[in-house]
Amino acid sequence: MKKRVRKSEHLPESESPDLSEDEKRIAANTRILMKSVQEEALPVLEKTALRLRMEETIELQGTRTFRGTWLAVAASVALLLVSVSGYFLLRQNTGSAMQEEASKLTFDTADTRLQLADRRIVRLSEQNADLVYKQDGLRIQIDSASVVEQRTADQAFNTLTVPYGKRSTVTLVDGTKIWLNSGSKLVYPSTSDGKTREVYLEGQAYFSVSHADDIPFFVHTKNMKVQVFGTEFDVSAYDDDPQSTAVLVKGSIELTANQKSFFGSKKKKLTPGTMAAYDPGTSELQTSQVDVASYISWKEGYLILNKVPLPDILRKLGRYYRADISLGSADARNMTFSGRLDLQEDIAPVLDIIAATTSLNYQQTERRFIFR
Repeated sequence: MKKRVRKSEHLPESESPDLSEDEKRIAANTRILMKSVQEEALPVLEKTALRLRMEETIELQGTRTFRGTWLAVAASVALLLVSVSGYFLLRQNTGSAMQEEASKLTFDTADTRLQLADRRIVRLSEQNADLVYKQDGLRIQIDSASVVEQRTADQAFNTLTVPYGKRSTVTLVDGTKIWLNSGSKLVYPSTSDGKTREVYLEGQAYFSVSHADDIPFFVHTKNMKVQVFGTEFDVSAYDDDPQSTAVLVKGSIELTANQKSFFGSKKKKLTPGTMAAYDPGTSELQTSQVDVASYISWKEGYLILNKVPLPDILRKLGRYYRADISLGSADARNMTFSGRLDLQEDIAPVLDIIAATTSLNYQQTERRFIFR
């Protein structure tokens, strides 16, 4: 008599006494494999998706004999486990290694810092530090005034940490130039092997990537991966922002969000003038046409704003000026601001413009400002 396994049933712990010894062994091995899958460090939703795929396989095999069903289940589990194993191996890539490196450094000083592969720290006191890598990365010119040399091993990284109140630019060996905004970290291979190009970003950066047909350039963040061959774009990935975004200025990019998920990754190709926004809270990736200047003007020292919520503006200004700026009125959190703010000015004139156009006032205590 044929036995059907319904979707609502779990895989049985015991099998029919009519099974042969080989079939019993297959069943036992399948249970062991399933248990190992359940113990993997997958998110709950992905474990559920994995289980549903297993049960769909069983359902599809419902017209077969019990022996056929078990064989199909065993094959399905083995295939999925190979995929899961590959998935976890892929997670141990350069992007993950750079993310781990970034997690080791904090913004505990007011200076921009460059950590070399041999763990030496170079402090950069300029408001806008400029680094240029030469000789495959073995020589670093800093602010046209000094040179640092380094000797590195394979898969060694440099980390540039830019605190609030500072900015920096980095030119890599391939000619790619990166503008780093306040409160950002950039991790990248200390030397160039001429075969791979990838960086890890926390915070905000504008990329002008040198074109190379056969060597893609990857930008990894906590929740996104951007692949390009040569173009210009902005990536914003602050931990305290509700969304991570990428805005394409020219060329094309391929963006993958939630890339560390086995089943839930999302992919988009962007055209110029498009912004992709990924919300890790909902796992939604949305695209829209935007005024690019509003998202990249920061690197030129000003902000162009069009009906931007006041809390978002004050958060940007707080990072740029290394100041604590808050709203003391709940009603003010729904207000927006449109206009141009010159970041070359001191903070007070900038806040005066916001106050004058929103009918709010602000109080100052040292580096703390409260709008009411």
